[in-house]
Amino acid sequence: MDSSPSPASGPQPGQLIGGRYRLEQQLSEGPQGQLWRASDQLAGELPVALRHIPAELVALQQPFRALWPRLQGVLHPQVPRFGEPMDEPGEAGADLWLPREWQEGRSYADLLQERAERQLVFGAGEVVMLLRRLLPALAVLHSQQLCHGDLCPANLLRRERDGLPVLLDIGPGGVTPGYAPPERGRGEAPQPWMDLYGLGVVALVLLSGEQPAQLLDPATLAWRWPAALDGLPELREALQRLLSVDPAQRFASASAALQALQGVPMPESTGPVARADRTVALVPPRSPELPAVAAQAPAPAPARRRQELKEEAAEGRLIPVVIALVAALLVGTGLAWLITNRGRVANPAASPGLQLPSSLPPAEVDQRQQLLNRLRALQIDRGWFLKLVDANLLAQYPERGGRLPSDSLDDAPLRKVWNELAEDWLSRVEQLPLELRTRLGSFSAGDWRRRQGELVAKGLSPLVVEQLVSGSAQNLLPGRSGTEIPPEPFRQLWFAAAEQALAKVSIEAIQARTGQTNVVSASVPAAGARVFPIRLPASSRLVLGVNGSPLMQMSVFGADGQVLEARGPLRVVSLGTVTRSPVQLLITNEGLAPALLTLSLRADPALPAAPSVPAQGAPAEAPPGS
Repeated sequence: MDSSPSPASGPQPGQLIGGRYRLEQQLSEGPQGQLWRASDQLAGELPVALRHIPAELVALQQPFRALWPRLQGVLHPQVPRFGEPMDEPGEAGADLWLPREWQEGRSYADLLQERAERQLVFGAGEVVMLLRRLLPALAVLHSQQLCHGDLCPANLLRRERDGLPVLLDIGPGGVTPGYAPPERGRGEAPQPWMDLYGLGVVALVLLSGEQPAQLLDPATLAWRWPAALDGLPELREALQRLLSVDPAQRFASASAALQALQGVPMPESTGPVARADRTVALVPPRSPELPAVAAQAPAPAPARRRQELKEEAAEGRLIPVVIALVAALLVGTGLAWLITNRGRVANPAASPGLQLPSSLPPAEVDQRQQLLNRLRALQIDRGWFLKLVDANLLAQYPERGGRLPSDSLDDAPLRKVWNELAEDWLSRVEQLPLELRTRLGSFSAGDWRRRQGELVAKGLSPLVVEQLVSGSAQNLLPGRSGTEIPPEPFRQLWFAAAEQALAKVSIEAIQARTGQTNVVSASVPAAGARVFPIRLPASSRLVLGVNGSPLMQMSVFGADGQVLEARGPLRVVSLGTVTRSPVQLLITNEGLAPALLTLSLRADPALPAAPSVPAQGAPAEAPPGS
């Protein structure tokens, strides 16, 4: 028999709620009640999150009861699913229990705190990717007349299984100080633009590592911009619009904000970076009484000092045990490749006797082993991945002249940077489907030319094919042009991005006829595209209109690939006389679900040439026969 505690004691671990959910651990308590982790006894004890709103908070229960059925109708992979509300006897009446899907991961508040302890913050590239991934989820909420209401790092979770951000604690209740606009503090109801404001504050906090109160001037209400935005005018302008107090300057919707962020060039800093304002040195100066290390000159040259400064800027403080550049994996025991003191990846099969240097602590070996296990589980070629991270590290430290870090204490900060880069690259590579991950390291230029030729044969120009690849390539290779094929080993990711993008492209040719309106309905897959090569009668004009999801974008290209209408939201377009066919209409779907579109188009005869007008003062030509 289930022994539930008496109501006077309040909810306790082990208590069964609604005959289904067994309480395991109280996670937090705040303005929205208590949050518990529980197990679903009717679903194999799967974990679930339960929000408890006691009867004493009846004023909070009422809006949750009204809102919950609408939240249950939200279907988005970055919004947890919501279960049926339950009433249980409490100390002062009926307590409300609200179940939602459990999400395994860490909040961005926890991630921020962890980095602060190491004098690190989120890089600009990380923040751009976060905004791009959150805005589609907000657009879905707002399209159903729902608002999050309290966007802050504590209510954003980085999901463990795929790295995507998830929206938590949606609904009524208090707001986290500093993350809401003044209007919200004056009691105004939540509105979509307030969510965008909160998202802008989150971005500044992640970039700077400081709380909103430290970033906002209380007298002028002007924001202090983090140094990370120096040299990134497009990103700064987008954040200014998210945080603008002028309604005319704000984004009209989450979709409009997403469109602007997609036009922001991806910064190179897609991993953790050092705080711009920190003063803590990574490697304390050596005591004069200590003997010099054999590899170190008695009097360091200026170049060596510059290198030390850069290494210090990459780390937060000296840690007794730091992460090694890479662990080794021995044949038969799980250690097979050597990280340190190498210029190229060692072949474990050819060198079974490789051993880790004795100076590397066991903790470093364990952490590197975890990376190796992930590479093996994801079926990613180890040799190629090592070269990828090595090349990225050496590109950031050109003064090393191609020299990789050793296992010495002096190179510990660089080994830490290597590890951060490896985690960043792996988080992006693991999002590729298995069939592409297993080919990394073996793609060839011939594969790309063959794939491109197939689409050109279907009526697409090479420039349009490159445009299809561009967005996917920039996500995998931030800071690089999506249309330019980079050198190896980065080229492998470009080829994989091309395969992924082109696999989701559908092509539907249309023959337009003069004076007749064509209406086409079609579906565009999630994160996919659809191309309509439109053939027109000779010397015709084209009028087309596209309707569909706000997460769709459209571009129009000429037969030679020239841009006739730049990428933008779905709209009505009128083109002048088209001399060559086909005109190519490209529709992309930035959402995480398939979407429908409706295309209407008509070919009109070219307008007659306007009669020439005689220049002022020139005699008119005499009519014939005069």
